[in-house]
Amino acid sequence: MTAFATIDAPACVLGEGPMWSDRDEALYWVDIVARRILRFRPSEGRTDVRELPFAPSAIIPRQAGGLLLITKKGMAVLDGFDAALRSIPVPGLDFTREVFNDAACDRAGRLWVGTRDIDARAATGRLYRIDADFNVTRHAEGLVISNGIAWSPDGRTMYHVDSRPGRIDAYDYDPDRGAISNRRVFLDYAAAKHEGRPDGCTVDAEGGLWVAEVEGARLARYTPDGRLDRDVPLPVSKPTSVMFGGAGRRTLFATSMQFGLSDAELAAQPLAGRLFALDVGVAGLP
Repeated sequence: MTAFATIDAPACVLGEGPMWSDRDEALYWVDIVARRILRFRPSEGRTDVRELPFAPSAIIPRQAGGLLLITKKGMAVLDGFDAALRSIPVPGLDFTREVFNDAACDRAGRLWVGTRDIDARAATGRLYRIDADFNVTRHAEGLVISNGIAWSPDGRTMYHVDSRPGRIDAYDYDPDRGAISNRRVFLDYAAAKHEGRPDGCTVDAEGGLWVAEVEGARLARYTPDGRLDRDVPLPVSKPTSVMFGGAGRRTLFATSMQFGLSDAELAAQPLAGRLFALDVGVAGLP
């Protein structure tokens, strides 16, 4: 069994979206329900917490410095962790029928953001690419809960999770144009009879796709042909997302949640909602 450490950080109601910044030497993540940003600096062993006036979905370090905050119904820029929020208009989206969920940038800095049905039931979610000038382009639709997004080491395959019904798709990716094509099912959890559902994901330097499996109590690594390669159990039933970081990006961080657990389940899972750190023997990608 792979050993894990529990990071000294507040437990989250719904921890999500871990994102490592090489520049800041810090891991950022969000608590969607408690409306806050958290920042862990391994060199200092400390975690800072920033309260927010609205629910976040994801957080992305900006090339120019500071952070881009994706919220359920918009976006904002923070010039620093404690700086004032500056809202950014997002044209062309109807937030009465869909809300932002997970997000990630390709290696050229293009932002990909998925949406989900406002009640997380109907297949009205979409996948958008948002360029540096905030031009918004829709690339996929028919999603219920758009979630993790990640790219292969050569940047020519994009993985994308739809947590309900529980499927990971793969696309051919054109890194020059930021375009996707040839959508196909990479892994169908129902057909594979996997416990749990896929949530956040990331790719390691060897091309393995790491997936946090909600209600499956594990992190799983899949080879590029979709074969289960590693099964890493966790002491919580609802891990939510994963990201490599730390020195040499050799630590796999995993967020988790308390949301939806009964009192009995919370008592049986005292680490629910905490941030975990694991050495899985492989490094992540920048």
